[in-house]
Amino acid sequence: MELRHLRYFIAISELKSFTRAAEYLHISQPTLSHQIKQLETELGEPLLDRLPRRAELNAAGTVFKTYCMRMLKELDDGVQAIGDLKGLVRGTLRMALFHSYTSSLLGPVLAEFALRYPGVRVIARISPRSEMERDLLDGALDLAIAYGSGDTDHFVSETLFNEELVLIVSDSNSLAKRASLPMRELANVGLIMLTDEFAAREYMTHFFEREKITPHIVMEMNAVATILSTVRRSTLGTVLSEGVVENNSGLRAIRLVRPSPKRACAILWRRRGSRQAAAVRMADMIRAAYHDVHKR
Repeated sequence: MELRHLRYFIAISELKSFTRAAEYLHISQPTLSHQIKQLETELGEPLLDRLPRRAELNAAGTVFKTYCMRMLKELDDGVQAIGDLKGLVRGTLRMALFHSYTSSLLGPVLAEFALRYPGVRVIARISPRSEMERDLLDGALDLAIAYGSGDTDHFVSETLFNEELVLIVSDSNSLAKRASLPMRELANVGLIMLTDEFAAREYMTHFFEREKITPHIVMEMNAVATILSTVRRSTLGTVLSEGVVENNSGLRAIRLVRPSPKRACAILWRRRGSRQAAAVRMADMIRAAYHDVHKR
């Protein structure tokens, strides 16, 4: 099995066509077909269903693709590491962020990173924690900024700071004048919560269960912006990071007490595999920014 076999297989799996993959790879279609046949013969299993107008992964191909992606990612990391030894920081940095980080210190950090390292293309996207873990494990991400739950067999969670979750309401809400609200009074507040795939919702669900609180949840949504827009125009509230209020007029954050829900914000790394220099530099800058703010 050779490296080109893996790259050819990935190209077909992504483009779903031998013809388009051959054009993309700048080789002839018969050559590509022959190379994939060699790979399948060596594995002892067909990897693709060859349909009249497309090629689709079968069960074996779907499994094999996951390992191919990891292997190619590790190889790319190795090439990157050799370049880093020469003092180069270049290539592509892929990172994932939680929703509330979009209104945080990360904006200035990303801008400064672009100035310092113009040779690095940064791809940052918003993802739920479950997607972050999957993409980190598959090698599709280099690092993630997440709400951490401690180290696991597959991930290392490096805490940046601890954050309180707050009740967010419209500034016209009767609760808006309150500086704080006991947690048990949430039972009397109509709440819009994130859906179950989000770590913030999972955390609050466990928190409510632990404190034996039954919240009055009237809606669930999978987008923070939509939740805030609805809260702004209603008497409903939501429980999220205070950071989401900073750039959203018409909203008030009310501290929750007795007890206060707190969670750790962290840099999340894949436990196994090298860390490319660009990811390490980005993490250093993020760590410094949050340290400077939270030590004040």
